[in-house]
Amino acid sequence: MKQLIVEMEQYAQEHNVPIIQKESIAFLMKFIKANNVVNILEIGSGIGYSAILMASSSPLVKVTTIERDEVRYMECLKNVKKCEFDKKVNVVFQDALEVNLSDENKYDLIFIDAAKGQYTKFFEKFKYFLADGGVIITDNLKYHGYVGKSEEIPSKNLRQLVKKIENYIEFLKNNEEYTTKFYDVGDGLSISIKKSENA
Repeated sequence: MKQLIVEMEQYAQEHNVPIIQKESIAFLMKFIKANNVVNILEIGSGIGYSAILMASSSPLVKVTTIERDEVRYMECLKNVKKCEFDKKVNVVFQDALEVNLSDENKYDLIFIDAAKGQYTKFFEKFKYFLADGGVIITDNLKYHGYVGKSEEIPSKNLRQLVKKIENYIEFLKNNEEYTTKFYDVGDGLSISIKKSENA
């Protein structure tokens, strides 16, 4: 397993594939163990790095992960097979915004780490699949230190992307259904917990 993780880190570096920062995945794995998380939905598999590590947090954990890029999807499948997690990690090849999940599927943790510009849409779509007491965790909310400084970015495309992340942060802060805490871990994480209806 350790060898595979090292190989995946090397592959990500060589092929310029973004993977979760070590500090962030360590935080996630600790959270999974501390909160007895069992069912996880991940939006954005990449090469399977975070899905495999989350699945390894506990013998009970099962991960469904969604990836729309075919090359990354194939690489993810290969890595899941290599560590014999076929029964623990289910990889779905589709655009997350087009996926139809069964209403019976409920997740203790939904991890959003796909197209940054679509974060609000992902949140709004998948919140209905959150189990009672479940959480939605989002990665890359600092986006390499650009968030909060969008006006200073010369590149129009990057500026627009960062603005979308800033808008998503505002969306989380002002969301009356959820309480969100922001953590200065890795590239910035948020944990959103649904407020109880009696509160």
